[in-house]
Amino acid sequence: MKCFEITNCSEKKRKSCYVWTSFQSSPEELDNIKCWVLKGAYLQKNKSQLLKCRKCNYYLMMNRDHGIVADTRSDIATICCDGVINSDKTRALEKVWETLMNNGKYNVILDISQVNNIYSCGLGLLVKMHKDAQANNGMLIVTGVQGYALAIFTSTKLSKLLFMAADQKAALQLFDLQKKKQEEAEKEAAQKEIVAGPAESIKSPRKRIPCWDFFENHNPVCQINCDECPKKISPSRDPCWVVEGLIEGVSFQYINEKCEKCDYFLKYGKRVTPKADSNNDKNSSSGKET
Repeated sequence: MKCFEITNCSEKKRKSCYVWTSFQSSPEELDNIKCWVLKGAYLQKNKSQLLKCRKCNYYLMMNRDHGIVADTRSDIATICCDGVINSDKTRALEKVWETLMNNGKYNVILDISQVNNIYSCGLGLLVKMHKDAQANNGMLIVTGVQGYALAIFTSTKLSKLLFMAADQKAALQLFDLQKKKQEEAEKEAAQKEIVAGPAESIKSPRKRIPCWDFFENHNPVCQINCDECPKKISPSRDPCWVVEGLIEGVSFQYINEKCEKCDYFLKYGKRVTPKADSNNDKNSSSGKET
Protein backbone atom coordinates (compact mmCIF):
# COMPACT_ATOMS: atom_id res chain seq x y z
CA MET A 1 0.00 0.00 0.00
CA LYS A 2 1.42 3.34 -1.09
CA CYS A 3 0.37 6.66 0.34
CA PHE A 4 -0.62 8.26 -2.98
CA GLU A 5 -2.85 5.27 -3.77
CA ILE A 6 -4.93 6.05 -0.68
CA THR A 7 -4.87 9.84 -0.92
CA ASN A 8 -5.31 9.90 -4.72
CA CYS A 9 -2.67 12.60 -5.01
CA SER A 10 -2.37 14.15 -8.43
CA GLU A 11 0.92 14.07 -10.28
CA LYS A 12 1.29 17.78 -9.58
CA LYS A 13 0.93 17.23 -5.83
CA ARG A 14 3.37 14.34 -5.91
CA LYS A 15 6.06 16.51 -7.46
CA SER A 16 5.79 18.93 -4.54
CA CYS A 17 5.89 16.13 -1.96
CA TYR A 18 9.18 15.63 -0.13
CA VAL A 19 8.60 11.89 0.32
CA TRP A 20 7.63 11.26 -3.30
CA THR A 21 10.60 13.16 -4.70
CA SER A 22 12.90 11.24 -2.35
CA PHE A 23 11.66 7.81 -3.44
CA GLN A 24 10.35 8.28 -6.99
CA SER A 25 13.36 6.41 -8.40
CA SER A 26 12.50 3.40 -6.19
CA PRO A 27 8.70 3.49 -5.76
CA GLU A 28 8.68 -0.01 -4.21
CA GLU A 29 10.13 1.56 -1.07
CA LEU A 30 6.99 3.64 -0.69
CA ASP A 31 5.03 0.56 0.40
CA ASN A 32 3.66 1.21 3.91
CA ILE A 33 6.11 4.05 4.37
CA LYS A 34 5.53 6.29 7.37
CA CYS A 35 5.79 9.56 5.52
CA TRP A 36 4.79 11.61 8.58
CA VAL A 37 7.96 10.43 10.30
CA LEU A 38 10.13 11.45 7.34
CA LYS A 39 8.49 14.85 7.38
CA GLY A 40 9.45 15.27 11.03
CA ALA A 41 5.84 15.64 12.12
CA TYR A 42 6.70 14.53 15.66
CA LEU A 43 9.20 17.33 16.21
CA GLN A 44 8.02 20.04 18.59
CA LYS A 45 8.47 22.71 15.93
CA ASN A 46 6.32 20.82 13.41
CA LYS A 47 3.02 20.62 15.26
CA SER A 48 1.17 22.11 12.31
CA GLN A 49 2.50 19.32 10.08
CA LEU A 50 1.35 16.68 12.56
CA LEU A 51 -2.15 18.16 12.62
CA LYS A 52 -2.25 17.92 8.83
CA CYS A 53 -1.00 14.33 8.88
CA ARG A 54 -3.66 13.27 11.36
CA LYS A 55 -6.36 14.32 8.91
CA CYS A 56 -4.81 12.29 6.10
CA ASN A 57 -6.63 9.07 5.11
CA TYR A 58 -3.32 7.25 4.69
CA TYR A 59 -2.19 8.21 8.19
CA LEU A 60 -5.53 7.14 9.66
CA MET A 61 -5.39 3.79 7.86
CA MET A 62 -1.82 3.11 8.99
CA ASN A 63 -2.69 3.98 12.59
CA ARG A 64 -6.02 2.22 12.99
CA ASP A 65 -6.73 1.68 16.71
CA HIS A 66 -3.14 2.79 17.36
CA GLY A 67 -2.35 -0.85 18.19
CA ILE A 68 -4.32 -0.61 21.45
CA VAL A 69 -7.04 -3.16 22.18
CA ALA A 70 -8.92 -3.28 25.48
CA ASP A 71 -11.27 -5.89 26.93
CA THR A 72 -13.31 -4.56 29.85
CA ARG A 73 -15.97 -7.25 30.08
CA SER A 74 -14.64 -8.81 33.31
CA ASP A 75 -13.67 -7.39 36.70
CA ILE A 76 -10.05 -7.49 35.55
CA ALA A 77 -9.62 -5.41 32.39
CA THR A 78 -7.07 -6.39 29.76
CA ILE A 79 -5.20 -4.01 27.48
CA CYS A 80 -3.05 -5.28 24.61
CA CYS A 81 -0.45 -3.17 22.82
CA ASP A 82 1.81 -3.97 19.89
CA GLY A 83 4.68 -2.45 17.95
CA VAL A 84 6.20 0.73 19.34
CA ILE A 85 4.51 2.64 22.15
CA ASN A 86 5.28 6.07 20.72
CA SER A 87 3.61 9.40 21.40
CA ASP A 88 0.46 8.52 19.43
CA LYS A 89 0.04 5.15 21.10
CA THR A 90 0.71 6.73 24.47
CA ARG A 91 -2.16 9.15 23.88
CA ALA A 92 -4.40 6.28 22.79
CA LEU A 93 -3.41 4.22 25.83
CA GLU A 94 -4.06 7.19 28.09
CA LYS A 95 -7.59 7.53 26.70
CA VAL A 96 -8.21 3.83 27.35
CA TRP A 97 -6.92 4.23 30.91
CA GLU A 98 -9.16 7.26 31.50
CA THR A 99 -12.15 5.23 30.31
CA LEU A 100 -11.27 2.40 32.69
CA MET A 101 -10.92 4.79 35.62
CA ASN A 102 -14.25 6.43 34.81
CA ASN A 103 -15.79 2.96 35.03
CA GLY A 104 -14.05 2.15 38.31
CA LYS A 105 -11.77 -0.51 36.84
CA TYR A 106 -8.39 -0.43 38.55
CA ASN A 107 -7.39 -4.09 38.28
CA VAL A 108 -5.76 -4.20 34.87
CA ILE A 109 -3.52 -6.52 32.88
CA LEU A 110 -1.37 -4.72 30.30
CA ASP A 111 -0.07 -7.18 27.71
CA ILE A 112 3.00 -5.82 25.90
CA SER A 113 4.29 -9.15 24.58
CA GLN A 114 4.12 -7.73 21.04
CA VAL A 115 5.78 -4.42 21.94
CA ASN A 116 9.37 -3.94 20.78
CA ASN A 117 10.04 -0.39 22.00
CA ILE A 118 8.58 2.13 24.43
CA TYR A 119 9.20 5.87 24.28
CA SER A 120 9.79 7.81 27.47
CA CYS A 121 6.27 9.28 27.30
CA GLY A 122 4.92 5.72 27.38
CA LEU A 123 7.08 4.84 30.38
CA GLY A 124 5.81 7.91 32.20
CA LEU A 125 2.22 6.85 31.53
CA LEU A 126 2.89 3.34 32.87
CA VAL A 127 4.17 4.85 36.12
CA LYS A 128 1.06 7.03 36.33
CA MET A 129 -1.22 4.05 35.67
CA HIS A 130 0.57 2.06 38.37
CA LYS A 131 0.18 4.86 40.91
CA ASP A 132 -3.47 5.49 39.97
CA ALA A 133 -4.29 1.80 40.38
CA GLN A 134 -2.60 1.54 43.77
CA ALA A 135 -4.27 4.71 45.01
CA ASN A 136 -7.63 3.08 44.30
CA ASN A 137 -6.82 -0.33 45.85
CA GLY A 138 -6.19 -1.84 42.44
CA MET A 139 -3.21 -3.31 40.65
CA LEU A 140 -1.69 -2.91 37.21
CA ILE A 141 0.22 -6.00 36.07
CA VAL A 142 2.37 -5.78 32.95
CA THR A 143 2.76 -9.08 31.10
CA GLY A 144 5.00 -10.35 28.32
CA VAL A 145 7.87 -7.95 28.97
CA GLN A 146 10.75 -9.25 26.88
CA GLY A 147 13.62 -8.30 24.60
CA TYR A 148 14.31 -4.60 24.22
CA ALA A 149 11.25 -3.65 26.28
CA LEU A 150 12.65 -5.65 29.21
CA ALA A 151 16.02 -3.94 28.78
CA ILE A 152 14.26 -0.57 28.99
CA PHE A 153 12.38 -1.60 32.12
CA THR A 154 15.61 -2.79 33.71
CA SER A 155 17.70 0.26 32.84
CA THR A 156 15.01 2.70 34.04
CA LYS A 157 14.39 0.62 37.21
CA LEU A 158 10.71 0.25 36.30
CA SER A 159 11.19 -3.49 36.72
CA LYS A 160 11.50 -2.74 40.44
CA LEU A 161 8.37 -0.60 40.52
CA LEU A 162 5.84 -2.23 38.21
CA PHE A 163 4.17 -5.57 38.87
CA MET A 164 5.17 -7.98 36.11
CA ALA A 165 4.15 -11.48 35.09
CA ALA A 166 5.14 -13.80 32.27
CA ASP A 167 1.65 -13.98 30.76
CA GLN A 168 -2.02 -13.35 31.48
CA LYS A 169 -2.43 -16.67 33.29
CA ALA A 170 0.36 -15.77 35.71
CA ALA A 171 -1.14 -12.29 36.15
CA LEU A 172 -4.50 -13.79 37.11
CA GLN A 173 -2.67 -15.92 39.69
CA LEU A 174 -1.25 -12.74 41.21
CA PHE A 175 -4.70 -11.17 41.38
CA ASP A 176 -6.08 -14.31 43.06
CA LEU A 177 -3.26 -14.37 45.60
CA GLN A 178 -3.72 -10.69 46.34
CA LYS A 179 -7.45 -11.20 46.87
CA LYS A 180 -6.86 -14.14 49.22
CA LYS A 181 -4.27 -12.19 51.15
CA GLN A 182 -6.66 -9.26 51.63
CA GLU A 183 -9.47 -11.58 52.73
CA GLU A 184 -7.19 -13.32 55.24
CA ALA A 185 -5.97 -9.98 56.61
CA GLU A 186 -9.54 -8.73 57.04
CA LYS A 187 -10.57 -11.98 58.73
CA GLU A 188 -7.58 -11.88 61.08
CA ALA A 189 -8.26 -8.24 61.97
CA ALA A 190 -11.91 -9.02 62.69
CA GLN A 191 -10.98 -11.95 64.96
CA LYS A 192 -8.47 -9.84 66.89
CA GLU A 193 -11.08 -7.15 67.40
CA ILE A 194 -13.56 -9.70 68.77
CA VAL A 195 -11.02 -11.19 71.20
CA ALA A 196 -9.21 -8.06 72.32
CA GLY A 197 -11.81 -5.38 71.77
CA PRO A 198 -11.54 -2.40 69.39
CA ALA A 199 -9.11 -0.39 71.51
CA GLU A 200 -6.66 -3.21 72.21
CA SER A 201 -6.72 -4.61 68.67
CA ILE A 202 -5.14 -1.48 67.23
CA LYS A 203 -1.38 -1.85 67.42
CA SER A 204 0.91 1.06 66.93
CA PRO A 205 3.28 0.53 64.01
CA ARG A 206 6.85 -0.44 64.79
CA LYS A 207 8.88 2.74 64.99
CA ARG A 208 11.82 2.83 62.63
CA ILE A 209 14.95 4.24 64.21
CA PRO A 210 17.51 6.03 62.01
CA CYS A 211 19.92 3.69 60.26
CA TRP A 212 22.93 5.37 61.88
CA ASP A 213 21.52 4.57 65.32
CA PHE A 214 20.77 1.01 64.24
CA PHE A 215 24.39 0.52 63.13
CA GLU A 216 25.81 2.58 66.01
CA ASN A 217 27.26 5.09 63.58
CA HIS A 218 29.04 2.58 61.35
CA ASN A 219 27.51 0.14 58.88
CA PRO A 220 30.04 -2.72 58.58
CA VAL A 221 29.56 -2.96 54.81
CA CYS A 222 30.41 0.73 54.31
CA GLN A 223 33.89 2.18 54.21
CA ILE A 224 32.81 5.47 55.76
CA ASN A 225 31.28 6.36 59.11
CA CYS A 226 27.64 7.38 59.23
CA ASP A 227 28.67 10.96 60.06
CA GLU A 228 29.99 11.23 56.50
CA CYS A 229 26.90 9.70 54.89
CA PRO A 230 24.56 12.05 52.94
CA LYS A 231 21.58 10.25 54.48
CA LYS A 232 22.63 11.47 57.93
CA ILE A 233 23.93 14.85 56.82
CA SER A 234 20.64 15.64 55.02
CA PRO A 235 18.06 13.24 56.48
CA SER A 236 14.69 12.78 54.78
CA ARG A 237 11.40 11.18 55.74
CA ASP A 238 12.09 8.25 53.43
CA PRO A 239 14.25 5.34 54.64
CA CYS A 240 17.76 5.01 53.28
CA TRP A 241 16.89 2.12 50.95
CA VAL A 242 14.52 4.27 48.89
CA VAL A 243 15.75 5.66 45.57
CA GLU A 244 13.86 8.39 43.72
CA GLY A 245 13.13 7.97 40.01
CA LEU A 246 11.66 10.40 37.48
CA ILE A 247 10.33 9.70 33.97
CA GLU A 248 8.59 12.35 31.88
CA GLY A 249 7.86 14.40 34.99
CA VAL A 250 6.27 11.44 36.80
CA SER A 251 8.12 10.56 40.01
CA PHE A 252 8.37 7.11 41.53
CA GLN A 253 10.35 5.26 44.17
CA TYR A 254 12.08 1.91 44.15
CA ILE A 255 14.27 -0.06 46.53
CA ASN A 256 18.02 -0.09 46.06
CA GLU A 257 18.89 -3.73 45.34
CA LYS A 258 22.08 -3.37 47.41
CA CYS A 259 19.92 -2.81 50.49
CA GLU A 260 17.73 -5.89 50.18
CA LYS A 261 20.10 -8.09 52.22
CA CYS A 262 20.89 -5.39 54.77
CA ASP A 263 19.91 -6.16 58.39
CA TYR A 264 18.29 -2.73 58.70
CA PHE A 265 16.11 -3.30 55.64
CA LEU A 266 15.24 -6.84 56.73
CA LYS A 267 13.98 -5.49 60.04
CA TYR A 268 12.08 -2.42 58.86
CA GLY A 269 11.38 -3.04 55.16
CA LYS A 270 8.17 -4.74 54.08
CA ARG A 271 7.01 -6.67 50.99
CA VAL A 272 3.37 -6.16 50.16
CA THR A 273 2.58 -7.97 46.92
CA PRO A 274 2.32 -11.76 46.53
CA LYS A 275 4.46 -13.75 44.15
CA ALA A 276 3.03 -16.20 41.68
CA ASP A 277 4.16 -19.82 41.75
CA SER A 278 7.80 -19.72 40.69
CA ASN A 279 7.35 -22.95 38.75
CA ASN A 280 4.73 -21.34 36.55
CA ASP A 281 5.99 -17.77 36.42
CA LYS A 282 9.70 -17.19 36.60
CA ASN A 283 9.33 -13.62 35.36
CA SER A 284 6.85 -12.40 37.95
CA SER A 285 7.98 -9.74 40.37
CA SER A 286 6.54 -8.23 43.49
CA GLY A 287 6.42 -4.59 44.43
CA LYS A 288 7.74 -3.30 47.69
CA GLU A 289 6.34 -0.76 50.05
CA THR A 290 8.56 1.56 52.02
